[in-house]
Amino acid sequence: MRFEALCARDDAAVAPGSGSRWVVHGARVPLAIVLLHGFTSAPPQYDRFAGQLYERGHSVVVPRLPGHGDADRSAAALGRVRAEAWLATADDALDIACGLGERVAILGISLGGVMAAWSALRRTDLSCAVAVAPMFGLLKFPPLVDRIAGAALAALPDARIAWDPFGDGRQIPPYGYPRYSTRGLGQCLRIADAVYERARSERPPAAIVAMLLNARDPAVDNALALEVARRFVALGAVAPTLTLDDLSPIHDIVDPLNPYQRVGEVYPKLIDFLEERKAS
Repeated sequence: MRFEALCARDDAAVAPGSGSRWVVHGARVPLAIVLLHGFTSAPPQYDRFAGQLYERGHSVVVPRLPGHGDADRSAAALGRVRAEAWLATADDALDIACGLGERVAILGISLGGVMAAWSALRRTDLSCAVAVAPMFGLLKFPPLVDRIAGAALAALPDARIAWDPFGDGRQIPPYGYPRYSTRGLGQCLRIADAVYERARSERPPAAIVAMLLNARDPAVDNALALEVARRFVALGAVAPTLTLDDLSPIHDIVDPLNPYQRVGEVYPKLIDFLEERKAS
């Protein structure tokens, strides 16, 4: 069984409760959804959201991306993973979802958001892809700088840097890593650069490629995400964007454990996109 094979990759290094999971109905449903967690996070990030989607009649697959969810929270495992392993895992999860639903959608945040856009460019069996706070670039760096930084970080010796070096760490969930791997970040930027470049000339076959952004996101450059959406629209794709202006200055806007989250407002907008209704 494909899902059992996916779960078999959760070896002894993975913390209990941080592996791949699914919530599925006993029969094929109209919509199956893949949820991709963020960089240094893990599948529990979506436990509440997946439950809400299930209650709405959808089946949900939440894969653990390689290098994430380890009991060793040093993020050392991320320095040994290549982008291709993350993309292959997303493909495997989508293959599973294709057997669960008449239509298939994918949603991801941060790294997962960029991967959702990548899947929208490659897969012909997707009805919808939703990128939440996608990591197309860091802060306000120009795309060329992000490209050079990505290549350099992926090649240089790995370092682990604290996400919140001067704060209290309250935004780091117990299944997330308090530090990130610089090599892992380089792999994230490799995927982002590939999507950014392909968006110049390739119309995504997915029916909808939506983006939900936090106007006050402190980690990523929203302008790059909006440029990707603009390029898709110029090629004839349906690529709606929604920028929320009143959220806290946080990057992870989907994790209910973040003390500054407002998932009561964010989740309904994501559901509207996934169910192919107009989000507002």
